[in-house]
Amino acid sequence: MSDEERNRWFLGTLDRVAASSADTGGGYSVIVRVARRGFSPPVHCHSREDTGFFVLDGHLSYRVGDQKGELRANQFAFAPRGVPHWFRVESEQARFIEILTPGGFEGFHAELSEPAPGFELPPEGYPVPTRDEMAAAADRYGTSLLPAFDDSE
Repeated sequence: MSDEERNRWFLGTLDRVAASSADTGGGYSVIVRVARRGFSPPVHCHSREDTGFFVLDGHLSYRVGDQKGELRANQFAFAPRGVPHWFRVESEQARFIEILTPGGFEGFHAELSEPAPGFELPPEGYPVPTRDEMAAAADRYGTSLLPAFDDSE
């Protein structure tokens, strides 16, 4: 992956693929994400990857299975494969790291994004894929989009 391809506009966020599966021999991938208040992926469940979130700046609320919590700078949450999870940016903006092991799920991000011209968020209102488009891509990566948790709507 070239350096120019590492910055991506993904679902209204800015992703930086810091380490791809190709970089780590398939072991893991690392994505640095910057997102605005209210950003939240659909509730989903990975069948292939464990996921970890480490907050650099800002505030996230999250749910992993039945566990609910809040994450602020220097805090971590773990979402093991097979367990539905969700998070939402609660601060004006948040910057956090997503770690996926084994690697490969960054391909999902690449399918649903486009290269960013620099390390900056897309403009407000930038078009994002539909839920059906996300579900089709997720399915190719062994991930299921699920109905919202009662507290994630």
